[in-house]
Amino acid sequence: MFVFGIHISTIIYVLIFLILIILVATNLLIRLNQKDKPYYIRFLLLLIAGLIYNIVEELFPDKNSPLDLITQYIISYTTGLASAIYFVSYLIKEYEVRFVRRVDLFMTGAIILFIFICSFIIPLTLTKSINISRYIFLSIILVILLVNTISIIKNQYLKFKSNKEFFLKVHSINGAIGFLSIVLFVFTILASSGNQFIVQTFYTLGFFIVSIDYFLYPLRKKEIKKSIPFEKLSVREAEVLMILLENPNLKYAELSQRLNISEKTLSTHLSNIYKKTEIKGKKEIHEMSNIYKDS
Repeated sequence: MFVFGIHISTIIYVLIFLILIILVATNLLIRLNQKDKPYYIRFLLLLIAGLIYNIVEELFPDKNSPLDLITQYIISYTTGLASAIYFVSYLIKEYEVRFVRRVDLFMTGAIILFIFICSFIIPLTLTKSINISRYIFLSIILVILLVNTISIIKNQYLKFKSNKEFFLKVHSINGAIGFLSIVLFVFTILASSGNQFIVQTFYTLGFFIVSIDYFLYPLRKKEIKKSIPFEKLSVREAEVLMILLENPNLKYAELSQRLNISEKTLSTHLSNIYKKTEIKGKKEIHEMSNIYKDS
């Protein structure tokens, strides 16, 4: 199972991450002046987070390290936590993953950090027991994740069901699997008492499954363009829809001011848009917005 003291699985995962990072970085350089540059940057950062997690997971804990075990555990769990937080933020941005309550990423990150310090770092420092600290901290995180799991899976399923295009359906499935990999990440640490191979494999597979969407991205862009039949709309209606897709949080009053029309006229345009395109409302426009802006 070991080659020069390193898990073979870790070597494989690290090599796959490095190959993906090189591919994405190359594509990013080619697309520096294109609209979808942010998508490649976000995905590249996700791969880097997965790579760093795998390297740190292999390095710590190590009895031969000059660092004491407490410090090593703190470094290891901090890295895992940081990668998971970024993974969740990526899922929210790219897959419109919705929690039970609308979350502010900065505030949520600050709360998780506070929980981490109070339920992991302090108990670990006082008790010197990784088992006690691990169970306290991860039990809290697992409860938070499980409370949101049903809601997230349900929303992803509804998007899967409503999407007519194949690659958009795959996109919805991958978003659900990505979130489940984070839940399994926490669960397997608790259930296996931190068994490196089990934990690392379940979590890393989540990164790789989400990576499938990277290779399907060009096809998904074509589908989202085809799914918005601008040709059915009048010039004014197409203008209204494009502005909404570019600015999904824009209020109708602000939109009418921007177009220099009354809210009643805007309401008529929106009614025509929804009838002609089969878009069900502003909520669906918000969901389509990210992919549309990238494409």
